[in-house]
Amino acid sequence: MKISYKLATGAVALVSAAALSGATAPAIAAPQTKAPQSAAPTATETTIGLAASCPSKWKKAGGVPGKWSTAKDQCSIFGRPGYKAVYQWSATRGKPCIQVLGFDSKGRDKWHKAGCGKTGAIKVPWGNVAANKMIKIKGASLLEWR
Repeated sequence: MKISYKLATGAVALVSAAALSGATAPAIAAPQTKAPQSAAPTATETTIGLAASCPSKWKKAGGVPGKWSTAKDQCSIFGRPGYKAVYQWSATRGKPCIQVLGFDSKGRDKWHKAGCGKTGAIKVPWGNVAANKMIKIKGASLLEWR
């Protein structure tokens, strides 16, 4: 039986994620309170299924004049063919220029120009890749992003 490269890559990513989540789980779990029945799943829960450990929180970052600074999200996205990752930013100071990380259909990384300004959003191809979101900031600025 021949196993395709995509199938093997996906299996390795899933096994790795399972091993990491099992290795970091506490030996004795604290009792958890039950969420109300009316609580709807967030976009993070429905997208990657890791809501408890990866909420869709805004992260802080900053840029310096004339140089690209990079900020990385703590949580991974498990992509699939045709999936697009959403990036948003809002500058509290300055008007930064932004680039964001995405992946093509063959899993190669690519930086996408997202523009310059106080606020913005962009959707970029993610492909069949498990990776962390990353953003590059240029210009003297402070911002929040997700």
